[in-house]
Amino acid sequence: SEHPPASFPSQLADMSAAVSLHRSGVRALRGWLRTCSGRPLLSDLSGCSGVRQFAAGVPRVSAVAEALPRSQIRRVMELAWAAEREGRKIFHLEVGQPDLPAPSIALEATKAALEDPVATRYCPNAGELSTRGCVAEFIEWRSGCPTVAEDVLVSVGVAGCLSAVLSATLETGDEILLPDPLWPNVEMASRLFGATPVKYGLTPERGFLPDLAEIEAAITARTKVLYICSPSNPTGRVMPPEMMDALIRLCMARGIFLVSDEIYGEIVFDEDLRGAGCLSSPAMREAAEHVIWLGGVSKAFSMTGFRVGFARAPRRVLELLEKNQEALISCGVPFAQRGAAAILSDRALAAETIAAAIRTYGRRRDLAVEALTAAGLPPPRALVPQGAFYMLVPCGPRGGVDCSEEVALELLRRTDVACAPGGGFGRQAENMLRLSFATSDEDVREGTARLARFLLEHRSAAAWWPTA
Repeated sequence: SEHPPASFPSQLADMSAAVSLHRSGVRALRGWLRTCSGRPLLSDLSGCSGVRQFAAGVPRVSAVAEALPRSQIRRVMELAWAAEREGRKIFHLEVGQPDLPAPSIALEATKAALEDPVATRYCPNAGELSTRGCVAEFIEWRSGCPTVAEDVLVSVGVAGCLSAVLSATLETGDEILLPDPLWPNVEMASRLFGATPVKYGLTPERGFLPDLAEIEAAITARTKVLYICSPSNPTGRVMPPEMMDALIRLCMARGIFLVSDEIYGEIVFDEDLRGAGCLSSPAMREAAEHVIWLGGVSKAFSMTGFRVGFARAPRRVLELLEKNQEALISCGVPFAQRGAAAILSDRALAAETIAAAIRTYGRRRDLAVEALTAAGLPPPRALVPQGAFYMLVPCGPRGGVDCSEEVALELLRRTDVACAPGGGFGRQAENMLRLSFATSDEDVREGTARLARFLLEHRSAAAWWPTA
């Protein structure tokens, strides 16, 4: 069109009452409309002071997203990868990536599913009904808690489930109680959904277990969710059954949700703590409306790349999870869900796979403890993991300024050992490093031995190493 639309001036007025079009601006605008086929070339509108005002501004991004800290773990990983590209042998103790192979039955089922056109298309928002049924049967088998397909959401890993759960339970101004230390992504996701994280401490003096009185005192009228992770990332400690029962009853009494992240729930070394998850608690008979359980195949079954996690939730919550998942991810990946369903539905093979994971990671835990002890740095009992495949190791005196990132970077530079800075998990893990023994026996043995020598030679560990 040779002339601007009649509504154009009023549209500009709606944007800002301060904008006025000068004659030169109008001429520039007419020339642009004639020659530029609708492409906005703001440099051609230099005669228009109002447009110049808008062009000078930069669109604002989310202040919440900008404020989220970068992962300290990721920084160490990237430096370790860069060192490997230079030809250095790196002992990877920084990431929770299982090195055991995925079950062959899962691989074969996934391959077969790729030949099924249905499995390469969209699936229902909550996951394939057959997979949800397999998950429900697995949950009931392992926990004794009656579960059917309609109680289950399948998503892209536990991270996907957690996002759906937070979106369904939290809104701006709500509070969520989070452990300190914890996997930092949980706090990041909580903030993205507008919630305010309130921390409760897991201290080595208490064996990295929560203080129920502290949690109860932290509950306010704005509290909606209590989040727990057992076995814990990063401590490896397991919630005792009586404490799990007490937490469930506390949530019932105060009218809040308990979100129990049990992605490591099958990897428990101490036999008396196996099966100690929330769904096995006697309180579940009364607490069905308050408890949301998270699990998946990533850790115990070494299927991290499949991105299959699941949530068991009250029906009224599950309806929201299903609805919100459409906006978050649309749906999961059907052929990956078929692979997960194959291993979950074969009870003998699933039990064998879980037992092999427990043996392997338990042996590697012992290798790490032995390497520290042989160097004269025996870990206190509270630091010895009971499950998962992580361990916190002191790297400086407790209570001082956090040195964990500095030590992790120096350790990598001097010894080629990559560990995660504890400070990235919270204040209670400051001056500690998180070791992952989801890697080879040799990397665990040699990497931990190098870490111990480094702490003695460069950090004077003999002077401050904890004795109890």
